[in-house]
Amino acid sequence: MKSHRAKVNLLGIIVLIIAVASMAGYVLLLPEVTIEKTALWMKFSHDFFFKQYQPKWISRAEIGSYPPSAHVTNIPWISYNKSYCASTCLQMIAYKYGIEEPVEYFNFIMSFTYGAFLMTTDGCWFIPGGDPISGLKNASKYLGLEYHMLITNDEQLFIDTCKYLVSKDIPVVLPVNMSRLYGWHGFSPHFELLVGYDENSFYLYEPVMKESKFTYGEEGMKFSAKQVVQAAGDFPSGFYEPWKYALIYFTKVGEPSDDLHKVFKQNGLMQIGFSAYGKMYSGSKAVKMLANLTVQGKISAAMLSFGLQMAVISRSDNAAFLKERFHDNAYAVAAAEELEKAAALYWQGLKLFKGGLTPSEKSQLVELLREAAEYEASAGELLIKAGQAG
Repeated sequence: MKSHRAKVNLLGIIVLIIAVASMAGYVLLLPEVTIEKTALWMKFSHDFFFKQYQPKWISRAEIGSYPPSAHVTNIPWISYNKSYCASTCLQMIAYKYGIEEPVEYFNFIMSFTYGAFLMTTDGCWFIPGGDPISGLKNASKYLGLEYHMLITNDEQLFIDTCKYLVSKDIPVVLPVNMSRLYGWHGFSPHFELLVGYDENSFYLYEPVMKESKFTYGEEGMKFSAKQVVQAAGDFPSGFYEPWKYALIYFTKVGEPSDDLHKVFKQNGLMQIGFSAYGKMYSGSKAVKMLANLTVQGKISAAMLSFGLQMAVISRSDNAAFLKERFHDNAYAVAAAEELEKAAALYWQGLKLFKGGLTPSEKSQLVELLREAAEYEASAGELLIKAGQAG
């Protein structure tokens, strides 16, 4: 029991800092994000970021010269009309190293679309997924890759590092404010893949577009280097991270692992969830609290609609993946069936939004959410058993 609680508390720390970024990507539906800024928050977040993400300050001495232009080779441009930005970036990188898996596999090993998070500090946030940066770090060991996160407060050093890595044929994951890139309003946390540069421009593979994409040999979307740097600078500022710029890249160090027992357990714990301090909720408990906040009228229609849409997509995709990949694991299949039931309820709830919620429809939505929470928790229990049985 103590071990279980310790793991759940760790999940609480993860959600407290970066829950909103977890499902970022299809930001046309993402409400603007704000965070209450206090001295306690700053101290806590500072300690968390360095312990959880294990970033390293960039050393000028380690950044060599680079040519006027360069482009990463042998990597596909993959994009989906789904909020899987971080996992799609990892999928593209994995393909470069010969690991050809569907995006749902990366969602699974990242714990990116399992569980949910809800916070009630400075408004209410509900996101049906997990922390993408922790997910990138944790997933790397299953891919035979080594995760590197580099940080700096120096704009030119950030630019030089990006160009130096790309010149070495290394794609770079950039946490950014997508609104800055596309001229939208608000803060839209997102992940882009940097694959090329020239004198004044950066070339990005956008992982979330209206039409799916899978092609080799394309330059990517061209942005001014200044625009990309500004977008990258917005991300740490938006989450009060203790640095100005960050980038993530991977190097191959071994072979992929098929032992996914720990992933099942992690995803199961995230599905079950926890509550803490009357402010933070995860997994099934987040969905239950979402129902309570809906009754009280304390969550915006935009946030609620966004969360429901992402929950429908992610639960359906997770279920299909579990049934196909682990068809011989009865617990995994049973977990998938529970996720399908939850997805169906979220879809019913989403349809109630057409034309606005009447009092009767709000009551229906609340009951749908409470029932879905039970399926979420059941899926979690079954995923834990799937890891023990697999």
